[in-house]
Amino acid sequence: MDTVRFFKDHAKFQLKGAREGAPHATALLAGLRHCAEQPTLQQVQHHVAVTAGYSSWAGLLEAPERDRQLAVVMTREPQLTRFGMGAGAFHKTREERLAAFARGRAELRASADDVAEVTTWLLANIAPIRTVNRVWTSYQHKHMVERVIDRYVANGELIAAAIIAGYAYRRDAWDSPNVCFAMSSRSVRAARALGERQRQDRFPR
Repeated sequence: MDTVRFFKDHAKFQLKGAREGAPHATALLAGLRHCAEQPTLQQVQHHVAVTAGYSSWAGLLEAPERDRQLAVVMTREPQLTRFGMGAGAFHKTREERLAAFARGRAELRASADDVAEVTTWLLANIAPIRTVNRVWTSYQHKHMVERVIDRYVANGELIAAAIIAGYAYRRDAWDSPNVCFAMSSRSVRAARALGERQRQDRFPR
């Protein structure tokens, strides 16, 4: 994944939409109210960088690759938070859900190193397949990885890591925070067995 190229192309796409009055550019135009009616590419690049979590376009270009990889995924999947897809705050008021969503986005955005660790592990241990495997969801996969690397893994971290690793994916259901991936059942079963053995070694009966 060429992350710099992604953001350059994304900025050009946003600029084209702003100049044509396209619906997808509404948020961009709202963020550029102080600019001229026809924003420049540099202004749009700055807005894209800030939206992705950087102080400036230069900051985006200078960021570590693993950080830009997470930024790309979160740009492509605007519903992805630390909890998974969506706010993860059911049975709460609209204001509480919005606050939880913003907090979940910020927490996931700050976890680039943890996401990179999970990405590396997935690439080394889980073989990709052509079709999405609906036997397991991201929530089950996160527990699988937790047992092997011996630390907590958030559902959103697992999802972001798997997307970065290149597995095809599909949301488990339209209202579900979980995602299913094109991961080999054989690889998953082997990893789950390994995690169980390691858990038993750490906590012998």
